[in-house]
Amino acid sequence: MTVKWALACALAACTGGEPAPDPDDPIVCGKGPTVAGIDVSFHQGDIDWPAVRAGGVEFAFIRAADGVDRADPEFARNWGAAGAQGLLRGAYQFFRPAQDPIAQADLMLGMLAGSSGELPPALAVEATGELTPPEIEAAVRAWLDRVRPALGREPILYTGFYFWRDEVGAPDLTSSPLWHAQYTSAACPRIAPPWRDWAFWQHSNTGRVAGIAVDVDLDIWNGTREELASFAAR
Repeated sequence: MTVKWALACALAACTGGEPAPDPDDPIVCGKGPTVAGIDVSFHQGDIDWPAVRAGGVEFAFIRAADGVDRADPEFARNWGAAGAQGLLRGAYQFFRPAQDPIAQADLMLGMLAGSSGELPPALAVEATGELTPPEIEAAVRAWLDRVRPALGREPILYTGFYFWRDEVGAPDLTSSPLWHAQYTSAACPRIAPPWRDWAFWQHSNTGRVAGIAVDVDLDIWNGTREELASFAAR
């Protein structure tokens, strides 16, 4: 894994002209090649998945649920249609820490009973529910401990630098691959400690792709197509 800290990235023009961050901040450049993907929910409306695939999108994270009582109404259709086009799929759940994490996990697992997808499931950790960092960490761990043995693979964690550091307390959950959220002109993201590498980067929430009439989140995989296929096959 290639990790370049702030000074090295500055020398490589990784900051895209933005002010140089603190040298201790984990600015982590990609390994080189990347693969284009998106993440969607019912907010994207009626998606033309053949057009999405023809436009060069190769993987998609598809929202299964928001918390424990809001299954995404478009999940089943998006899941089936994306799979029919050969996209590598991963389900994600928007996490509500104040709600029962086991019930949230079981909701998503039930929705994946027919097919768990090619990519590991992801937990979007970006809300506090007015809980303390230790309480949020405990809830995240409970969700992970429920999903991991049920599907036999390590779930992905989606979060941003400041949220993980300030609201969750930066616990070491780096056994879960990082799906990093940061919308920036910089070439290299500033990832949440204590991760030292990222698997996916959500780099825009205002992207446009063929087959979707509204803005959509854009993501990249940190590696080649072959490496993504290998990751999906674990």
